[in-house]
Amino acid sequence: MKWMKSVMLGAALSAAIPAFCAEAPAETPGDYAFGMTLETSASAPWFRIDLPAQVYQQTAWPDMRDVRVFNQQGETVPFSVVVQKTAATAPEAIPLRVFPLTAAPLNVNTDTRRAPETMVLRSSGGLEVHLQSEDARNAGQSYLLALPDASKESRYISQLRLDWKTPTGNWQGKVSLYTSHDLDDWTLQDESATLMDLTSGTDRLKMDRLSLSTRMSSDSTRYLLLVFADQTPPLTLTGASALPRNRALENDQVVLKSAEKRVSENQAIYQWAQPQPLTSIAFTLENGSVLPVELAWRSAENGAWQPLTKQVLYSLDNRRSEPFLMQERVVQAIRLTTVNAHLPETLPDISGRRDQLTLVFNAQGNAPYLLAWGNGAAENVSIAMNMLIPEALEKAWPLEAIPHATALEPVTLGGEERLTATSEAERASQWQTMLVWGALIVGVVLLLGMAWRIWREVKNKPE
Repeated sequence: MKWMKSVMLGAALSAAIPAFCAEAPAETPGDYAFGMTLETSASAPWFRIDLPAQVYQQTAWPDMRDVRVFNQQGETVPFSVVVQKTAATAPEAIPLRVFPLTAAPLNVNTDTRRAPETMVLRSSGGLEVHLQSEDARNAGQSYLLALPDASKESRYISQLRLDWKTPTGNWQGKVSLYTSHDLDDWTLQDESATLMDLTSGTDRLKMDRLSLSTRMSSDSTRYLLLVFADQTPPLTLTGASALPRNRALENDQVVLKSAEKRVSENQAIYQWAQPQPLTSIAFTLENGSVLPVELAWRSAENGAWQPLTKQVLYSLDNRRSEPFLMQERVVQAIRLTTVNAHLPETLPDISGRRDQLTLVFNAQGNAPYLLAWGNGAAENVSIAMNMLIPEALEKAWPLEAIPHATALEPVTLGGEERLTATSEAERASQWQTMLVWGALIVGVVLLLGMAWRIWREVKNKPE
């Protein structure tokens, strides 16, 4: 039919319109929301700058594709974004031997002056430990932990992890940790530290680690002693492991604070202005706080919540919760829900960490240069370092030899509306989609019109 051919021809012409569009104009600083002038005092072909924290918070894209450097003439200059990554190896836990100890009667000090009590502890194998402590008379259950006989390597230990049989009901206790190399001289490492094991239905939350700062080997610290407070309910240890400090260097991290919002008496939401590829999240609580929580995360403001972890947040005995690894998930918000508890009056603080990025640019044109960011229509134009610095000059110009550019006060360029700008290709695609839908709607109207005319003709036709 003629009308159908006309509709199809219109749709074809609509799809062809973007092909005849003129090329997009060159970018200008006004295409970007924010910027800051870069001061380059030295004379060099390249400069570098560690991107300031506000750039991460105000970028329109998590991958930082909307970062540019302009020269005085308003022209973009070539640049590369570098992430200095060092492969991190997880420390291998060292299993320790566990010996339950029983307390012998305490010696009575006849000296009128206050003196440490002496506690005698014995294992079932006849091993005897003498410990002098002012709190010896209040000591309860005790365990001796020892390196395996075959352990020869010296390792610096940062934590002690304990395993125990699941207690009946919720359990919490205090324990002191001592170290020794010969079972005679003992040094206090952690005093009255808190351990706990909480259950709620099928959920289980444990605080099973103690801080430790010592080098363990057969020639130095070889023994650890755990002494529980006498009022602590009994606990059956099934194992213990010494956790060495990670030897690998960590990536430089930038800290991004979140905006907190109390939703209810047991729930709060922490969000960032823009989604961020976080390597970890860190927690800060008031000193003396312990809070069992369930965490969830989402990647966009209207995205679905996804479960993250259940754990105990704490700031107690000069120790605090370890950061939780996020493995560079793109995170817009974290939801915190307490487990069998209410949120404290002062909400816990949650901050995000992501890899620090260094931008290296070619000093083309005249100074001063302008760092700009915040453009939803931007494409990724960062080039590889070997395209920015020739291979023949790599040894003469390593990253640490490139002079720094100093960032001055930030300025507003195109404003926040540039964060939601769309690219030429997106606008063309949207326009093309609208035209195709328009053609389809016109076709439907024509079909309805034809059906109506046929119905009228049939109705008015004499029998």
